[in-house]
Amino acid sequence: MPGLKQSLSRWNHNRKRKGQTARTTKRVINQSAQPNAVPWDEVKEFLAQFEPMQTGHELVRIGPDFDGGYLVPDDIEGLTAVFSPGVSDTLGFDREMADRVDHVYLADASVDRPSGMMPNMSFEKKFLGTEDSGDIMTMDAWVGGNSGQGDDLLLQMDIEGAEYDVLNATSDEVLGRFRVILIEYHDLDRVFDRAQFEKMSKAIARLGETHVLCHLHTNNTALNFKLKGRDMSRYVEATYLRRDRVTGPLTPAQIPHTLDQRNVEEFDDVPTPAFWRWTS
Repeated sequence: MPGLKQSLSRWNHNRKRKGQTARTTKRVINQSAQPNAVPWDEVKEFLAQFEPMQTGHELVRIGPDFDGGYLVPDDIEGLTAVFSPGVSDTLGFDREMADRVDHVYLADASVDRPSGMMPNMSFEKKFLGTEDSGDIMTMDAWVGGNSGQGDDLLLQMDIEGAEYDVLNATSDEVLGRFRVILIEYHDLDRVFDRAQFEKMSKAIARLGETHVLCHLHTNNTALNFKLKGRDMSRYVEATYLRRDRVTGPLTPAQIPHTLDQRNVEEFDDVPTPAFWRWTS
């Protein structure tokens, strides 16, 4: 009875996730009521930065179906290297990019050297962080030691919430080398927490100065929670293109995209709400 087992398993997963989502919504409401909570006007200004825009380049999907595949602007000709911190169970994206660039650099201290690496792929058993010490390295050290100033690069980063500190610690010069940036943002349910908000808002505003957000996709690992009565994503995958590569007017992009796929195959899909648009 494999069909019945799968249906029961999906039902049970959804039941647990709905309970988790209810708890998340309650926690967010409680945080917003604290005396030191970030004011709603600041939160709205922060969320407005998540509106994806068209850049004049069509999006293509690179990598496997479901988790590990990403939508990328069709502007990867001439890229020299990919930097991919946070190694997933599959190297599908990295292997496909290895056929298109000179070298792919992987880094993750939580796993050993993955199998299936191609000759032009290398692995560093380190985490990205804000200093160079032990099993931690900065983006500047990693990129600076493996690329030249004239190189055009792609960054694919999924580092479980450390992305904000890493982005804030990376120099403008190194960030500017990345023509394309693919990043998963975590902890968006903590927008009313002042310390977390400061890290998130600084990182995303800074990235928006040099790059244009051109796609956004909700990771269905978690269901959307409620923010001021509307759906809000907890984790999102974001695609950026450097501003000098934009070839058309910046107009709102279509979300969802026809090439989007849910991350976790056995979970129901979670829509990406337009949480960047608020009227009150």
